[in-house]
Amino acid sequence: MKEYAFRIDCHGETRQVTKHWQFCIGSGHAALAQRADYLEQLKTVHDELGIQRVRFHGIFNDDMNVCIRLRDHLPAPQASRTKLYDFYQIGRVYDHLLDIGVRPFVELSFMPAALASGRKTVFHYRGNVTLPKKMAEWQNFITAFARFLINRYGREEVRSWFFEVWNEPDLPCFFKGSMSDYYRLYAATVRALKSVDSQLTVGGPATTKSGHIPEFLDFCRREDVPVDFVSTHQYPTDALGHEINRERVRQLKKLGKEPKDRSLRALLQPVFDNAAPFTPELKGYMTREAERAKREAGGLPLYYTEWSISSNCVAAVHDTPRCAAFLVKTVLDHQGIVDGSSYWTFSDIFEELFFFTDPFCGGFGLLTVDGIKKPSFWAFRMLARLPDVRYCLPDTISDDVGIAAFRADDGGLAVMLYAQSFQAEEQTYQVRLKLENAPHFSSVRLERIGRSSGDPAAIWREMGCPSQLSARELEQLKRDSQPEVRHLDVGNVKGQRAVDITLRDDEVVFLEFQC
Repeated sequence: MKEYAFRIDCHGETRQVTKHWQFCIGSGHAALAQRADYLEQLKTVHDELGIQRVRFHGIFNDDMNVCIRLRDHLPAPQASRTKLYDFYQIGRVYDHLLDIGVRPFVELSFMPAALASGRKTVFHYRGNVTLPKKMAEWQNFITAFARFLINRYGREEVRSWFFEVWNEPDLPCFFKGSMSDYYRLYAATVRALKSVDSQLTVGGPATTKSGHIPEFLDFCRREDVPVDFVSTHQYPTDALGHEINRERVRQLKKLGKEPKDRSLRALLQPVFDNAAPFTPELKGYMTREAERAKREAGGLPLYYTEWSISSNCVAAVHDTPRCAAFLVKTVLDHQGIVDGSSYWTFSDIFEELFFFTDPFCGGFGLLTVDGIKKPSFWAFRMLARLPDVRYCLPDTISDDVGIAAFRADDGGLAVMLYAQSFQAEEQTYQVRLKLENAPHFSSVRLERIGRSSGDPAAIWREMGCPSQLSARELEQLKRDSQPEVRHLDVGNVKGQRAVDITLRDDEVVFLEFQC
């Protein structure tokens, strides 16, 4: 068992911090925001986790009916060049968000087929990823969209939104063109938006792996193109593209022999799940990349508009305490570096390859399709209760056990402890927390996420992994998967107040010392 000792001087140096993780949360594509269960879960993450905005793909997808070619509906020669813009469904989606109290973070994608230069699409909802056939026509469309928003919601409201041009243009699956083509698209788009209101907030490049930031900003400076923020994405292991190695070929050959009653998730997870590659070298990787991106962004705000423990939509790790520990470590390590972040995603009500209906499908969400709160949800709820004044403690980014401490307005103390070694064998840690110059605390509340608490997928496995949940099973899972909560005594060690905590790998402990 490894031992750790941390010292907190309650009169020590502090700094004001922001909860960048509450800035935004990710989602699937825009049409999902017309579902009642989606909106119910979005309200939950807003009300309980303090999430302020939501970002999704496909606001301009054809399933939103935003641009109509008259020739597709009226076979007459005079109809061949007529195109109509209709933003009604966008308005209904944004109305729903604002009614909940969540603002949209507007990802301007994908290309309406009526404006597109090609037919290449992504995902089963067929988002068109090609450039506009005529850039001037695209600019007219964007201008009309901006005017629609301002007319419907008012200029001051829309000025509080963020507009991001496209999604991951450095990946061929999301953008048919070069980065130079993207820069040209960005310039045309931002100029169209700013022509309606120069105070609209627009940025990019929304790339993967914190990439292409210097080149993007060099282009904007050289061509005098406005840019208000830098956005990018980061995952510690990127499964997109799903490299077909020998083992995956073997798994793919077995698919035809599988029973027909197996779910698609059960078929795909052994092939594409990339939980195994997590190694100790990944500790601190996300923060190192964020520090680089912050330097490259210069004085502009930096927003991570997608991030998680895996970019694989059927990664079993998403449903586990390991994801919660990774989440806590990442957001706390990023305080003071990142201006805003958007965890991918808030719900397993999500469809790209397919809509997975398994109770635990390895989806990106904080909540399952049935609204069961995963360990990652409970982690965000702990983080939501942290004060905004953080103690300046020694760096623990590369350690197996990390700590962050915060001072409440009434003199109380909040401490987050988290353990993550990425070793093959589970590690156990004995942690002593020593307090100096501490006030009299009336109570100490401990909340824990781990393999025996806050872990509904473990209970589901004990049930035998039912493919569909009965009402009784759903109620049981929600009731029995709460984090552990108990109260502690503050002892004395050589004249200092101290608390001893035992942690296992991938556990998170939240301590609240109340005056």
